Amino acid sequence: MGWIKPIWLIVLMSLISAFFFNELNISTLSEDRLQEGQTVKTSDDWSYLSPAKNYYKTGVWKENIPGNVSYFQRPPGYGIFYYCCLLLSETHALLLLKIFQVLLFSLSVFCLYKICMRLLNNEKIALVVAATYGITPFAMGFLYYSLTEGITPALLIFYIHFLVYANVARFKKQQNFLFGVAALIFAYLLIVRPVLGVFGLLLPVFVYYSYAHWFKKAIVFGIIASSFMMIWQVRNYTITGKIVGLNPIFQQDNNSLYRSPSAAFWNFNESWGVEGAAYHSYSLPFWQAAIKGDTSITHINNVLNSFPDYVVDYFGTERLTNVFKNYQKAILIQKPYYEQGLAMPLHKIPEEEIVIEEFNQLTREFKKEFWVQYYIVSPLKVFKVMAFHSNLSMSIFQSTFRGNVIMEFFRFLFFSLHGLSFLALFVNLIWFKRNTPLENVLYIATFIYVFYLCYFQRGIEERYTLPVLSILLIGVFSLANKVKSVYTERIESVS
Repeated sequence: MGWIKPIWLIVLMSLISAFFFNELNISTLSEDRLQEGQTVKTSDDWSYLSPAKNYYKTGVWKENIPGNVSYFQRPPGYGIFYYCCLLLSETHALLLLKIFQVLLFSLSVFCLYKICMRLLNNEKIALVVAATYGITPFAMGFLYYSLTEGITPALLIFYIHFLVYANVARFKKQQNFLFGVAALIFAYLLIVRPVLGVFGLLLPVFVYYSYAHWFKKAIVFGIIASSFMMIWQVRNYTITGKIVGLNPIFQQDNNSLYRSPSAAFWNFNESWGVEGAAYHSYSLPFWQAAIKGDTSITHINNVLNSFPDYVVDYFGTERLTNVFKNYQKAILIQKPYYEQGLAMPLHKIPEEEIVIEEFNQLTREFKKEFWVQYYIVSPLKVFKVMAFHSNLSMSIFQSTFRGNVIMEFFRFLFFSLHGLSFLALFVNLIWFKRNTPLENVLYIATFIYVFYLCYFQRGIEERYTLPVLSILLIGVFSLANKVKSVYTERIESVS
């Protein structure tokens, strides 16, 4: 067995482990929590899968909702992935989807190892990072979901892998080919999860470090990297006559919760750093009641009771109540369209414009009066939620076996590793002189992504940071090795 390299054993064990933990997890779930008995059901499934199903049956890429927004509410990347599974087998498409996601995950473990070897030149660390990422349940929690996080972590690793190897390629043709592959992978990644576009910054930097005459190369590869998104945007422009942007969910003709008033409502709530689940626990029932014609004061009181006391005290119950009464009036305008399954009018609705401005004014006043809370405390609260959890998201860890001594030990172990990985990111940025230039580029891009989630998006879910977990693991183990080296150097200097 000496001829088998350790990394291939890790890859094989990762494959087995991913199937084992995910199959065990769905075996503990009731049928109503599963989609066709194959994947874990979520509220986002329909928006990712229905365009592919419709295209497979009718040749039209759209969701089963009214209005132009049905053509582009979600970017098409993950739907294309599912469509390929449909082409292979319509009846077993979800089975194929989860199998392919596990296979991509296992292959990404090998690529992660190769990235570590090139960046850190330390096989022990590379093997530890690969084993931690691949064999343990730390990073495989969404492989049996029909969500983008089933493939985006692997895609990001593949992208970085080809960038790293293009940087060290000996021959120009080989280098051009590897950069071209990296650019194509990124082009696809961008239409799967546009927010990960921040990692497009890596491409010109790696090109800069790889070519003497780098500028023209960066333009060519940049065009390739943005090509799929440009095609998608041109297609959407032909439908609407306007540029719809990367996150077009809040369209004027959208006949769901996701309209401009709800966006303004959310912007006000994120001022004090409310968690997404907590926000939905009172915003969704409020909208659902109003869309059915129930505008009882009880629903307004439920919202206000969920607000922090200092927010209600400052703005006053009467003022806030009036704002939400206007919000109910705006929802009532939507009610007949919603009941008939019609798209909302494309023109602005006065009742909605009133409540949008009222929420915006509340937000402006909050920023001015509670600026420390808005600009500092709230982002830190989001970071706390983002960083300090075990990342063991499967039901078997969160409910089925929770309380078991062994399970709690592993939950604490991975809670510590996850938190340290995020903290190590900041230490690596400060201690940048001990990192290689390309290592620093990875940490900077990851920091920008984390900062965006904390400061701008704010309403995060656990899965949003999964794509960067591989980079964070490289950082924490690399930092641990650097600390060890510094300690050893000081001991030797003293002796």
